[in-house]
Amino acid sequence: MNHDSKQNYFELFGLPVEFQLDTRLLHDNHQKLQSAFHPDRFVNATDQERRIAVQQASMINQAYDTLHNPVQRARYMLRVAGVETNDSQTTQDASFLMEQIEMREELDQCRSCQDPMRCCDHITGKLEQRSAQYAHQFTELYSAGRYDEANQVSRKMLFVERVGEQIDEYQLEIEEKLF
Repeated sequence: MNHDSKQNYFELFGLPVEFQLDTRLLHDNHQKLQSAFHPDRFVNATDQERRIAVQQASMINQAYDTLHNPVQRARYMLRVAGVETNDSQTTQDASFLMEQIEMREELDQCRSCQDPMRCCDHITGKLEQRSAQYAHQFTELYSAGRYDEANQVSRKMLFVERVGEQIDEYQLEIEEKLF
């Protein structure tokens, strides 16, 4: 099995360049590729062949991680379409910026409330709604070739993901204090 390093990640896994992925097929194809390029299969190979196998295995894992994560998948799709993505760039959407501030304040309030886990779960519910909404918007805009707008939505998706990570970290802190 040979892998062309010029293939995009979707081609690598035999998937169409679409936001909504068959995650089962992604997983199955990842397993097949990992098996084919696993360094253990190249024990008797030359140093160069072993080095190439390690590089390919690493790239396969990176591709899988990118496509498995919806936010990273969206950002990657934009790059495949030739759009420059800049993760440090912020959105100019005033209502979204206000929502960001409110969510961060809510998270801060969780730290002092009676039931912080329940408070975090409430915010997580909001984030899941937002994620679904942004995924739908991204899919529509990308499909229509409106890449600049899709890029703006992907930045919102990135923010939602980061707040979710902060909540996960805070919940771990709470659990560690309990045990």
